[in-house]
Amino acid sequence: MTPVTAEPPPLPSVVVAAFEPFEGRAENRALAALRRLEAAGLPASVATAVLPVAFAELPSLVPALLARARRALVLVGESGEASRARIERVAVNLIDARVEDNAGARPIDVPVVPGGPGAYFATWPARALCEAARAAGCDVELSAHAGTFACNAALYLALHAEEVARPAGAAERAIGFLHVPANPPFANDEAAGRLLRLLVGALA
Repeated sequence: MTPVTAEPPPLPSVVVAAFEPFEGRAENRALAALRRLEAAGLPASVATAVLPVAFAELPSLVPALLARARRALVLVGESGEASRARIERVAVNLIDARVEDNAGARPIDVPVVPGGPGAYFATWPARALCEAARAAGCDVELSAHAGTFACNAALYLALHAEEVARPAGAAERAIGFLHVPANPPFANDEAAGRLLRLLVGALA
């Protein structure tokens, strides 16, 4: 008799990953937005994860997250400079850390991927998502690129993995980054969580 084997569960359509707290802080507004998304109830087609603020770990963790996502990977981080949420459009092949990561590393003027392209465009429909979010009452703007810290590194690594590993003829997955304001008076966990739900819903 042939043994019956269980089918593996289907991969989630969308994976959403936010960064852990860093720089000695007790919270990360991006992670708070992710928790709001989870608290609202997630369908089986959406999975979440938490990324470490550690440059050495990202090259293995980010491609693994992308491999789980059938349609989209949404990365979320916080920005101390932002006065409103930012939908990122470009990742650059540069790490120029203004502070140490959580492992004590502070790379300066080094590439995210040695020999990789200078930049990648995010593959999610950034402008359309921004316009839809604004129409829904969200305070959000388009941003030229995701900086030179761990947020940018994660986005670049995801886009590079998609470029390198995508089979010929396969549909391109939507990959993007959302920055949420880190500091008062602009930080608003409820608003950030609502925006994240809207983006994930559009991509799912």
